Amino acid sequence: MSSSGSLAKSAGKPLRFALVGAAATLVHMAVATLLLGLCSWPAYPANLGAFLVAFGVSYLGHRHITFARAGSPWRFLLVALAGFGLNNLLLTGLLAWGVPPLYALLAATALVPVFSYLLSSLWVFR
Repeated sequence: MSSSGSLAKSAGKPLRFALVGAAATLVHMAVATLLLGLCSWPAYPANLGAFLVAFGVSYLGHRHITFARAGSPWRFLLVALAGFGLNNLLLTGLLAWGVPPLYALLAATALVPVFSYLLSSLWVFR
């Protein structure tokens, strides 16, 4: 591949990461909304269920679309768990401030992908 083709491919990586991450985030939000609204789950179990579904979307998407290589599944799991921990810290803070559970969960979920991108690109799939 030419150097310009290689540059274009590497420049597309953040966009692919963002698209896969957006898909996983939307899945997380949709599943959380379903579990909170239709199933009347409490916020934390709904967040865990949504995380588990979104984790599968995220790993498969980044493995096959973003980076086109396996990377380290264990590192990816650690990054995902750290992101989930950060998500729950944000959720706890927002709930403590009186933000309604659905809005708190959606806001916390929207902020974590930046953290995940940095760790995934620098450590998991380098």
